[in-house]
Amino acid sequence: MDENEGVVHVRLILLSAMLVALGCSCSRPPGPVGPRPGGADAGPVEADVAPPPADVSEPEAVAPPPADAATGETELPAPLEVLGDEEHPVRIFFDKDKSEIPEIANSMLDAVGERLRLRPDEVVRLVAHSDSQERPGHAMELSRQRAEALVQYLAEHGIRRERFFIDARGDFEPIGDNETEEGRASNRRVDFVFERGLSS
Repeated sequence: MDENEGVVHVRLILLSAMLVALGCSCSRPPGPVGPRPGGADAGPVEADVAPPPADVSEPEAVAPPPADAATGETELPAPLEVLGDEEHPVRIFFDKDKSEIPEIANSMLDAVGERLRLRPDEVVRLVAHSDSQERPGHAMELSRQRAEALVQYLAEHGIRRERFFIDARGDFEPIGDNETEEGRASNRRVDFVFERGLSS
């Protein structure tokens, strides 16, 4: 073998060694491996791969209505038309000298009944009024009869009578001018005041 053949032979050996080294480094996994959760024959898996980021666009869950601490009951929203309070109570108006419920009031009373079904721990104070010209000397009795008619209607629609308290006030607390027909009409009323008082 002459000198040129020896040089070529050495170069081929070095080139082969470099290719082998290069091939080994390319096939080496980038990090330590461990068994897959599925078992030993599931193949290697990279141990240091970070989990995918959480989807930040996912909307937050809406919290349920708060539960009453004493009863554990969840309080549901009442119908909008009966969200009265002591300052702005739900009101039913009556015709002059009458204790019969006007037909126009039935839908409001049905909404009151729905509220009371949704909130079984509530009671209602029925504050009943009359105007100054109704049944002279009997205004208190008439206002009580109006409240009792409302209790009867709601009892017939599944609401227990013991959830109502009648507070008859006759013509002592007008909200309108008793000298005008319009004012007297606004005074012939029963106010529903919703209060906590019973457990279901």
